[in-house]
Amino acid sequence: MNRMKRILSLVLALALCALCFTACRKDKEPDPETTTVSNTVTVTFPEGITVLEIAEKLEKKGVCSAESFEEVCKSVPEGYEDLLSDTSADGRVFALEGYLFPDTYEFYKDEPAEDVVKRFLDNLASKLTDDMYDQATAKGFLNMDQLLSFASVIQAEASDPKEMPGVAGVFYNRLLDPAGYPYIGSDVTRQYIDTKMKDYIEEQGLPYDTLFGNYNTNDAYTNKTSGLPIGPVCNPGLAAIKAALDPEESDYYYFFTDPDWNYYYFTNLSDFQTAWYNLQNTGSVKG
Repeated sequence: MNRMKRILSLVLALALCALCFTACRKDKEPDPETTTVSNTVTVTFPEGITVLEIAEKLEKKGVCSAESFEEVCKSVPEGYEDLLSDTSADGRVFALEGYLFPDTYEFYKDEPAEDVVKRFLDNLASKLTDDMYDQATAKGFLNMDQLLSFASVIQAEASDPKEMPGVAGVFYNRLLDPAGYPYIGSDVTRQYIDTKMKDYIEEQGLPYDTLFGNYNTNDAYTNKTSGLPIGPVCNPGLAAIKAALDPEESDYYYFFTDPDWNYYYFTNLSDFQTAWYNLQNTGSVKG
């Protein structure tokens, strides 16, 4: 009888130990909904985005501060001799505007801004083939900076990739005829400074009038620059870059769009103005 009691006592003790061990394991197991935190974040940047817009998005996603990112974008980093040849920070808002390839990226949270910028530059460098560099030279662009400046104008002027070659053809025709068209007449170059960058320029105490004149190619303004703007006015996607390398051959020098994003092309100013005024009178022109 005593032996039976001892056996029962031993069984109960073992059972209690097992329960305690299980409870301890449960206390140590992490709750995936509360304690497991990813240290990476995925961010998508659309074509035509600017440095300031990228910076804002990165800060909201916890990647890096907008200020640190903007600061890095003001200078030209080493290690990109082909991509950044002849690229300068002089006279620009951001030296790296145009070089931050729009795409979907995975970043670490609290990643150094220098590393973040490197991801953008490495991606763009991987997209630009040797043939593209050769095409750029054949088209008369002195360096990748000029090509990307042209591509950024196309990107900002034509949101529809199907229309980009046609729009590129208009501005390329003007570039080929500097005597007849000393100013390419793109209003997005003006808007880059007096709309998208104006607040930042004033906050940073940068020379607004000088920057306006460096970028603005709209000949309706006294302060303007001939040919291409001093640098890109946004970060173009691959479709815009390809359109810049292969603009559509045409005799067109003018175009505008209506509210439905239909594109109208013209060979001369008279026809352009007539169609513009007719559509304007019906309230059916965007500009």
